[in-house]
Amino acid sequence: MPWSAGEDWVIVANAMERPLDLAPLDRLGWLAEQPAGLRDWVAGVGRWRSLASGQVLYEAGETGTGLYGLATGRLDITFPSIVDEPVAVHRAEPGFWIGDLALLAETERLVSVHAGSDARLLAVPGAAIRAHLDRHPEHWRCFYALTHRNMAVALGLLGEALALPPAARVARRLLQLADDAGVVVGTQEQLAGLVGVTRTTVKRALKQLVAEGAIETGYRSLKITRREVVAARGESAA
Repeated sequence: MPWSAGEDWVIVANAMERPLDLAPLDRLGWLAEQPAGLRDWVAGVGRWRSLASGQVLYEAGETGTGLYGLATGRLDITFPSIVDEPVAVHRAEPGFWIGDLALLAETERLVSVHAGSDARLLAVPGAAIRAHLDRHPEHWRCFYALTHRNMAVALGLLGEALALPPAARVARRLLQLADDAGVVVGTQEQLAGLVGVTRTTVKRALKQLVAEGAIETGYRSLKITRREVVAARGESAA
């Protein structure tokens, strides 16, 4: 059952409490770029929530009831497919916010979101956002900026899928998923889902990178050892 998806939180009591510490979202991603007044308001009405790995945040088709900012962990975003399994479209990292489109348009969610690892999120209730925008219409532009940011991510992924061969898309996704030490956690099957190709295609691309000394593979993980080689593969149209 999705976590808090149908919940419209009681916000008055929370707003009376001391403001939340927004770290790291006050210095990372969309919220960090917004006016101090909006950040202070979010600190007053937001609530921290935790998701266990694999737990659903919300499902496609549900009504938008909140906005969510990812502070730690990962979120996997899938789109309903006309055949069989949903299509994995994005793995979000800290600083990512989602939920704005359906909430502000008062329509159904277009995607499903679940935790790709244990995750901590800041949840901002939809009722509070609508009331705030009624009082402060100048902040509409802030939420349009979030929608623009997420649309840019979506169009970038679409452009990659249309313009680049599978091996290049695998390389680019590895760079996106790698932590500061170059480690990518996950299975070949999971990587295939995020890239939108078969496991055989991923296996072939990884084998080539191993042969070039660009990565080292392990159990449910790999490490990028020559980032420049992986980056070059990601730019290749051949």
